Amino acid sequence: MKKSLILFIAVLFSSQLAADEAMSILWQQLAPGPSDLPVATNVNQDLDGKTIIIPGFIVPLDGLDVSRSKNFLLTPQQGACFHKPPAPANQLIHVVFDEPIAIPDAHHPMYIAGTLSIKSAQSGFAKTGYALKGIEAIEYPISVAKTSAAHSHQH
Repeated sequence: MKKSLILFIAVLFSSQLAADEAMSILWQQLAPGPSDLPVATNVNQDLDGKTIIIPGFIVPLDGLDVSRSKNFLLTPQQGACFHKPPAPANQLIHVVFDEPIAIPDAHHPMYIAGTLSIKSAQSGFAKTGYALKGIEAIEYPISVAKTSAAHSHQH
């Protein structure tokens, strides 16, 4: 429920997305079939060509500057990188923007909005099952719990 509310708020305050009526989705919607289906065929055909917004982690593919990117993988979990096995193709999205977007912190998720298409491709170090033509990137609201010294050490 909390993730859906955050997605709704992100779409509500996004000026570019308001005109496109982006559909908020979560990662499990990209692989809607039973887990025993082959990854290549377990894709959501209903999302092909739709304008969507989805939270995820960015793995830049276009250079060494991790603070900006226009060509990247969007992954469902933090820590995806070149020395770890990639997620299944139906859980990876190859995203391309016309202009580089700012990536405030690679360790935090971002909402990425754009037009989704089902497209199997080798993108960087992983095979992807989806491609997304980027429209907008929105920072994910992160709240940090405040702790005091009195609460950090209790007996």
